[in-house]
Amino acid sequence: MTTLADFRERMRIDLQDPAGERWADEALDRHLGRALAELSRAAPREARLTMATAPGSRELSLAGIPGLLEVARAEYPAGLEPPAFRSFAVFGSLLRFEDGPLPDGSDCRLWCRLLHAADESGSTLPAALEDIAVLGATAFAAAEAASGTLERLTLNAGTAAAYAAMARERETAFRQLLRELGGRGRLRARRAGTG
Repeated sequence: MTTLADFRERMRIDLQDPAGERWADEALDRHLGRALAELSRAAPREARLTMATAPGSRELSLAGIPGLLEVARAEYPAGLEPPAFRSFAVFGSLLRFEDGPLPDGSDCRLWCRLLHAADESGSTLPAALEDIAVLGATAFAAAEAASGTLERLTLNAGTAAAYAAMARERETAFRQLLRELGGRGRLRARRAGTG
């Protein structure tokens, strides 16, 4: 499984900084975090989460779900066949079941879209998307270097221009890949017979 250190190493190679003399780990982590957040909106991590309901309440707190982007479906009670999908509304970090039986404390299932994350133990990103995350993160790092805000980095005009060109090229490619991924996600959500 690819760890945060693995991502940093790949970023340093792309940025021609294999010894880590120009970019601190914290800066690379920040740029990777931004790339993961943007990538997650086009190709989110999908998870089915089981949560207990509160007896007599149609409301369910979503505050404990890290990186939640969207609840796509809600099933209550959990485990029925076919699944008992319910209408629901989300406001802030609160989900409210709009129909079905009043919850009695038994479990519900939420079909969620979540942000991807990476840390020292691994990443939630599928291997097929790792290069896209590195591409975006290095674009953001190069843009920071070109703007002269990178700590401990003194650039001459030629080097700054080279980083600016790298940033434009990589960000253009990153945005194009995000558009393509987003398009695939919309197609995947279509039901048969809807065009």
